[in-house]
Amino acid sequence: MREDGQELEVVMTWEAIYDVTDIAEYIEMWFGINRADQFQEQMYHAIQELGYSA
Repeated sequence: MREDGQELEVVMTWEAIYDVTDIAEYIEMWFGINRADQFQEQMYHAIQELGYSA
């Protein structure tokens, strides 16, 4: 729920999940596994904030 009291609904599609996976692979290829792991950790927390359990 937002600060103004309005409730939001977020839909996460499989396509979005695959896109995140592709981005993580790209980051790993160009910036290394440590940076890719950081990205995945950031995405995990962002998804949890949306109300999804991973």
